Amino acid sequence: MVSESPLQKSPSASESIGKRPLSTTNVDRDEENRRKDPKISRACDTCKRKKIRCDGILPCSNCAKRRLHCAYDAKYGRGRPPTPPPSTAIDERQQRPRSDNLNDLSIWQQPSRVFNDVSASQVLSRPSPEIEIEGQYVDRTSGLNFLHRAWKKLLTQNDKAASYDPSDMERNQLLTSAGDRPFHVDNSVSDGFIPDAATARKLQEFYFETCVVTYRIFHRQTVEGWMEVFLKDRELGKPIAQSMDNSRTAILLTILAIATLRLEKVHGKMSTEDESLVLQRSDDLFCAGMRLTETEMGFPRLESAQARLIQVLYLLQTARMNKGWYTFGNAFHITLSLGMHRRRDQKRNFPFTSKRQNYITSECYKRTFWVAYIIDKYLSVVFGRPRLYQDGDIDQNFPDNINDEDMTPQGPYISDDPADCYIDALIFHAKIARIIGKVSREVYSVSDLSNQDRLAAAHRSSRELHEWHASLPPHLGTVKPSTLVPSFRRQAIALQLAYSHALIHTNRPFLLTGGGSESVIECISATKASLELVNRMAGDSTLLHSFWWTHYVIFCALAVVYVWEIQRTTRPTDDIDNQSVGKMFDLAEKCHSHLKRASTGLSQNKRYSIILDELRSEAQRCRMGNLPHPHQGGRSNGENHANTDTGFPFLQDSDMFGSVSVQEEIMPNILDNFLFSDWQTLDSSAIFPFPDPNSVSPTCFPAVP
Repeated sequence: MVSESPLQKSPSASESIGKRPLSTTNVDRDEENRRKDPKISRACDTCKRKKIRCDGILPCSNCAKRRLHCAYDAKYGRGRPPTPPPSTAIDERQQRPRSDNLNDLSIWQQPSRVFNDVSASQVLSRPSPEIEIEGQYVDRTSGLNFLHRAWKKLLTQNDKAASYDPSDMERNQLLTSAGDRPFHVDNSVSDGFIPDAATARKLQEFYFETCVVTYRIFHRQTVEGWMEVFLKDRELGKPIAQSMDNSRTAILLTILAIATLRLEKVHGKMSTEDESLVLQRSDDLFCAGMRLTETEMGFPRLESAQARLIQVLYLLQTARMNKGWYTFGNAFHITLSLGMHRRRDQKRNFPFTSKRQNYITSECYKRTFWVAYIIDKYLSVVFGRPRLYQDGDIDQNFPDNINDEDMTPQGPYISDDPADCYIDALIFHAKIARIIGKVSREVYSVSDLSNQDRLAAAHRSSRELHEWHASLPPHLGTVKPSTLVPSFRRQAIALQLAYSHALIHTNRPFLLTGGGSESVIECISATKASLELVNRMAGDSTLLHSFWWTHYVIFCALAVVYVWEIQRTTRPTDDIDNQSVGKMFDLAEKCHSHLKRASTGLSQNKRYSIILDELRSEAQRCRMGNLPHPHQGGRSNGENHANTDTGFPFLQDSDMFGSVSVQEEIMPNILDNFLFSDWQTLDSSAIFPFPDPNSVSPTCFPAVP
């Protein structure tokens, strides 16, 4: 027998080696080595705007791959800006030997143009700037770092005493309702939830007298006629939609639902149990109406759009924002299919689907469209999403200035002594909504506009807002609201709140750019005015619960207050009088308390409160951990500034926020990387679809201080 030589064994050994997944192992090793690459201290403008990882070269790999212009022109707020190396430098870095030990300083101390002027000690002293949430990289030093801490709190507070309980019931719903409070629905076939005739008439009157402010989509006398038919059918024991179609019956049920909910709220503070019982009664009425619209047959009509629009209002008032968004989308499509966005051509009777049989129907078409238009603009801002109605496609006229009692099928009844018109508020609300849409389109544009272009757009919109305010009729503008009858008082306050919010929305991005002192003054003045108004509204329950977007306006105003404090601390300015700012902070504390008290049962408001708490803490961190302004004299970085006389007592008590760690103190100011789009992210932060906490690793979130 001839023994095998080593040379004869080598082929089999080679085959054995060839069967091992060498390529996969190398890929994994390369992936591991890439994760050990030094962090880049400056990203290109495109990657920074899109918040994606950049390799810091010129051009970077992302821009080169997409054939985009790569530039490093954005403002750099962390000292002297490093110069990006040319793309050839990356080849040199890849050829260097890698170390598997992250503690080996040699991998950090090797000379590389990528680091430029950033020393190894500076790199090692900073925490890793990136974390991964739901597969996306998030810079821990970005302007939204505080949001990630708030989201972690929202996802990890599971006990009933917590300020927010992300229960399985809110998560495990149909897609269009996921994240909202579940409905309290009685699944029995009985219709015992419908109130008796006397109560129904009382609720209907309360709806038109108190619940309707600017969203006037119905002709009151027409709806009252429907109610009488509905109650007669109930008396005769007929099915609820036998004598009327589904959409009209759904309108009546939703009117009763809104009035039931609001009637109890205006009576004063309710316990959680009482609120739950009231909500269950109103939910039964609403869901009965929703079932009717979901089974509606035939082509859409005016009442089809009205039914869904009033359902949106109920959903927004009960903070079921996601269901409200999808329901509004249905209403939006119906209005377009009916041609409500088009002015009727009297000669050609066009659009054909919008043929009106009488004057009342014609005016209700206009009212319904413009209410939908207003809601669209506010939903766009609250959700941080694009607007559905495009102004370039709309030529519909505003409704006539005429009250319901002065309308006849043949035309308006002209009185010898015309009273102030309730439709004025609807018209002026639509006009300011159009300006808000313009601001969202121009100031917050996703296009790569310069700050100067955005600032010029903001100035134009601010002038339009001032002109709008000057054109208000006396009972909505110059007359003191407390002297008006309740209906006009609510309208005047609604438009004042809309005006202040519009000025905040227009000018807040320029709090941080350092180039728009006029916009800063506008924003701070509007913020103070809105807080004063909300503080007055808090004493009148009929006002505080009149508008579904009141809590969002409070959130916006308080966010501006805390961001301005961070800006004031790190980059002092003489544009705003300190005494005036001090009063604003006192108001902010009161309004923050109003928001928390109004959060009973409303998960959206609870989220607002937690997010504001984190932003407030960020303001405290900046005061304690940032270098003072050179003209202020002072202390070295890291020294406790809590006892500094700031004029804002709530920012001096470090016990309210916990201690500030050394790691936090050396992190850059959050405002250095705060982008225009971050304001929209902040707006919608309480409505984001939160991931399942059971599927999210705790290491995916930054530490909560």
